[in-house]
This record gives sequence, C-alpha cells and structure tokens, in this order.
Amino acid sequence: MRAFVLTLAIGLLSALSAVAAEPLIFHTAHFDDDTVVNLGLVSNHATERAGYDYDVVISLSQGDATGGSVYIDPGKHRALVKCSDPAKVSVRGIDYAVRRSDAGGDDWKGDLWRAVCMPPVS
Repeated sequence: MRAFVLTLAIGLLSALSAVAAEPLIFHTAHFDDDTVVNLGLVSNHATERAGYDYDVVISLSQGDATGGSVYIDPGKHRALVKCSDPAKVSVRGIDYAVRRSDAGGDDWKGDLWRAVCMPPVS
C-alpha cells in the first residue's frame, strides 16, 4: 500500500511539473499552406536591465491546421519588455515600438507586450 501511494504521489508531481512547464501561447500565426506557428511565453521575470521591466523567454512551435505538432524549436528566445511609455519589445538589441492601443493578433511583439504587461484579471 505504501509503495502504491508513493508511486501515485510521484506520478502526480510529475504531471503537475509537466503542466507548469507548458508555455502560455500569446500569438498564433496561420499560413496559406495550413501551417500554424505558435509563440509561447515560457518564463517572465523582472529585469535589472535599465529601461525595461521584464526579461522573457519565448518558445516557438509549428504545426498544421489539424492541431498536430510538426516541430518544436528547442531554442530559448530571449526578449526584453518595457510596459510604460514608450512601450517596447527588444529582441537581440533591436527595440520595436509597441502601440498599446492595438487590439492584438496581427503583430507578435504587440501580443507579447499584452501578455506580459496586461495579464487577464479574474
């Protein structure tokens, strides 16, 4: 009985860690050939870098219209985000201005900014 409970507990902890590691998809792009590319927020923490609020890690996965995953990029893509004016996302040292008034969906940098700076309130 003790072995069963221990095995169950280990399995539950493993399942919870797998769920916690699942990135928050903040942008999805659909292409004419039924390719779907998802960008996910893997981690997000306050940064000490002057001029920015957050240091984030982004994941990239590619699939098809049926939901099947074709490719999951093993790389860790870093970006910096500044929430206040002038709002911006920085990738590889290049700053991209973000229009805070956009509804979202068209530009991945704006969607990243919204995911980090305007999280949903429950």
